[in-house]
Amino acid sequence: MAKKYFQERLEKFSGLKLKLKINDNRSTMMSVKWEPDKSAKVSLHWFFLDAPENIMQALACYLRQEDRIISPAVRAFIEENVKKLDYSHQVDKQKLLYQGNVYNLKKIYNDINHEYFDGKLQLHITWFGRPNQKNRSRVTFGLYHDPMRLIKINRLLDSPSFPDYLVSYVIYHEMLHHVCPSYVDEKGLHRVHSKEFKAEEVRFRHYDLAQEWIKEHHAGLFAFV
Repeated sequence: MAKKYFQERLEKFSGLKLKLKINDNRSTMMSVKWEPDKSAKVSLHWFFLDAPENIMQALACYLRQEDRIISPAVRAFIEENVKKLDYSHQVDKQKLLYQGNVYNLKKIYNDINHEYFDGKLQLHITWFGRPNQKNRSRVTFGLYHDPMRLIKINRLLDSPSFPDYLVSYVIYHEMLHHVCPSYVDEKGLHRVHSKEFKAEEVRFRHYDLAQEWIKEHHAGLFAFV
């Protein structure tokens, strides 16, 4: 019933006949394909069913192709709702890899959680990639998948070549993404690191050491997401 009512409203606002699909996708919240008969195939995450009228109007403008890009308002609406999604129950804990040859991610995570977050964070963590990555112009140390509440740390760091304070810093950085989420600014640009994020990041006890290590070892090669 909610889908039918939503589709009727969106068709009224846009003036288009829509082939609407409501999804429960973890990554693609919105996709549109315009058809030759002036209809459109639209796939939207279920949280759009509760979209206020201003978002419906902005979405209708995009569907009519009056706006060439998705409006800042719609981008902000998506970003805010993605923060509320929790697919962590879908993580297969048996596939999570904690113990490396040098570092145990779970132990480091637990220590950081206790010291900086009062043990309140309930996130998953695992290794990803291969220990040896050759001929790479840029290496991603860590990733955070918000809906899955999942931190992924590059296996490259599981080596004595990378000091323990650096590995801890990378994990702390990724944990902060949960505490200080990304946002869409007034221009519709996606900002990953807010002022709050940056202020919290320098609280890490070995922040300066980690930054010095990264600078010394070619900062342009390394990335955090």
